Amino acid sequence: MHYVASIVDITDYKIAEEKIIKLAFYDQLTGLANRRKLMDNLNRSIAMCNRENKQFAVLMIDLDRFKAINDTLGHLAGDELLKQVATRISLCLRDTDTLARMGGDEFIILLEGISRQEDAARVATEIVEDLSAPFKLTQSDAVRIGASIGIAIYPQHGTTSELLLNNSDTALYQAKDNGRGCFSYFPEDLTIPVPQHLKSEARLRYGIENGELRVFYQAQIDVKTNEIIGAEALVRWLDPNEGLILPNTFIPLAEEAGFITKIGEWVLREVCRQGKEWIDAGFTPIRLAVNVSSLQFEQDNILSSIETILKETDYPAEYLELELTESSLMENHELVVDILTHLRALGIHLAIVDFGTGYSSLAYLKRFPLDVLKIDKSFIDDISHNTDDMAITEAIISMGQTLGFKVLAEGVETIEQLNFLKLKQCDIFQGYIHSKPIPSDEFVKLLHYKVVTD
Repeated sequence: MHYVASIVDITDYKIAEEKIIKLAFYDQLTGLANRRKLMDNLNRSIAMCNRENKQFAVLMIDLDRFKAINDTLGHLAGDELLKQVATRISLCLRDTDTLARMGGDEFIILLEGISRQEDAARVATEIVEDLSAPFKLTQSDAVRIGASIGIAIYPQHGTTSELLLNNSDTALYQAKDNGRGCFSYFPEDLTIPVPQHLKSEARLRYGIENGELRVFYQAQIDVKTNEIIGAEALVRWLDPNEGLILPNTFIPLAEEAGFITKIGEWVLREVCRQGKEWIDAGFTPIRLAVNVSSLQFEQDNILSSIETILKETDYPAEYLELELTESSLMENHELVVDILTHLRALGIHLAIVDFGTGYSSLAYLKRFPLDVLKIDKSFIDDISHNTDDMAITEAIISMGQTLGFKVLAEGVETIEQLNFLKLKQCDIFQGYIHSKPIPSDEFVKLLHYKVVTD
């Protein structure tokens, strides 16, 4: 019987394996742990401290004035400085701690097994002091930077890796606001909005599903005749406990939580239903304006959704006006033009709101099939005494009308503002001077008269 022996040198495999691990878990410039390694260690620490009822600290470090050094002396000098910074920070830590470079000039420390919150402050103070001493680089003997540090403690300031990193980042910005070259803890009162935010999100979802939203209407008035020719529909949230909540409070929450499209569709349907009810009651039809968010506009079914609502409510398309922001028009020009052209073909009027606050020109807007140009309230506020706003408003009115738009000024509150708009022959206005946003049962009283008085 014969035996054949095969001997394989696994040295190369070991080297290759170590190289892969190094590339996967360590920063190539400094040799420190990278984000992946940090997250592994952070999640491991959370599990261990949860079992053993211990605490640890996350310190987020940002170098002050590093960008100026990098821009002045070049990237090689910047890299050399980062290596020295890594060395100095490491000397302040124990072997059991983790120091990671997250990219750029941002470092994070996982300070294991601390017995008191003050332990993190002691380490942060030492790091700030050490990094304030001059660095000797190849191109310069006395480079000075500094460091700002944000501290979050487990479990007081977060029980997940994401929350701890976010809260240490918030604390870091506090340290910078305090003058840099210092550290700041994440204050306990700032942790409250996180669970409160989730509660608010759940409360809003319940409100949407249980009919707590309301539509208010603000009259749009012909400048020459004082006749009510339209109304803007504005959503409100009638919370049983907190009362009437304005959109600037809950709309950002709705956008973040993904509710805004659902709210937008509900508002459009309710406005069309209400408008048809007024027509059936014998009132002269007026155009009702509904704001369409950019998120709604990005939906693939935006056209079919609007067509369906018009059909189901039997509301005449020519009395519906959709309000769009500059940003929603500019994001995808060709697609937007196609959608607007289809909407216009249905008979729907189209308006651009907040004009003047974005980056588009009147000439550029002419490419879109728009009907109405709304001058932003910020320009109207001071037109009675601010010559710049006077000139801007006058120019928008003149050029807008030249290009075929009707021009509407929103936020008119004083007789001086209204007189200026009359003088410059603005077409339409809306504002508290004649009507604040009111519920439908109050707005219908205005429709009985149709003309407002000064």
